Amino acid sequence: MTTPMHRYAIYFSPRPDEPLAEFGRRWMGLDTETRAPVADCWPLPTGMLRTPKRYGFHATLKAPFRLRTGRTPDELLQAVEQLAAEQEALELGLLVPKALGSFLTLQQSMPNPAVDALAFTCVRDLDPFRQPLTEEEQDAIFSKGISRRQKGNVFTWGYPYVGEDYVFHMTLTSILAPHEIEPWRQKVLEWGMEYLAEPVRLRDLCVFAQPSAEEPFRPIARFPLRNA
Repeated sequence: MTTPMHRYAIYFSPRPDEPLAEFGRRWMGLDTETRAPVADCWPLPTGMLRTPKRYGFHATLKAPFRLRTGRTPDELLQAVEQLAAEQEALELGLLVPKALGSFLTLQQSMPNPAVDALAFTCVRDLDPFRQPLTEEEQDAIFSKGISRRQKGNVFTWGYPYVGEDYVFHMTLTSILAPHEIEPWRQKVLEWGMEYLAEPVRLRDLCVFAQPSAEEPFRPIARFPLRNA
C-alpha cells in the first residue's frame, strides 16, 4: 500500500535523458527526479529559485490537491495510469522563455489546443480524488484578485487557471520585479540555447507528491501516454 502524502499533483516533467531535463537540472541546481544537488549549475540567486525548487521542474496539468477522504493513493495512481493509457502523446514544439505575470517561464512558441485539452481532461477526470477546498483556502485564492470566471473555476475545480484560463508553462523563477524579467529571459536564451533547440514531446503523466506541508514535491510515478 502506498503511503499517503500531504498533497498530490499531475505534471508534465521531461524524462531524465531529454535535453529539457538537463536544462532543468542546470537552471534549478538540483535534479527534480532525485532532489540531488547539481554541481555544474548556472549562477542564479538562491531566492529566485525558492518557488520552482519547491514544486520541481514541471508544467501543471492538475494543480496540487489533497486526497479526498475515503480515496487511497493507490486508487489515484491506478486512475492516472488508466488515463494516460487513453491519451495520445503530444507535440509541445519549441519551448521559449516568456513572462507570465511576475514570473519567468518556459512556454510553447506555438500553442497546441490538444495540450490544453489534455490538461482539462486531467482536471476533470481526476477531480473525484480531490478534497474540496475549505472556505479559508478559497478566500485566500480570491484575495489574489482573480476574475469572476476564475472564481467559478475555484468553486468547481479547486484552482483558478483551468479551461480557458489555462496556460501551459514551466515556472523558472519566483516573483520578479518588472525590470528583472527581460535580463533573465536573455540569460535563459544565452545559457539554455543548446538544451532548448529541439522540439519537446509530452510523453507521460507524472504524479508528484508533497510528503508534508513543509517539504518540496517529489515525483512518485510516471505513466507513458499512448504512442509515447
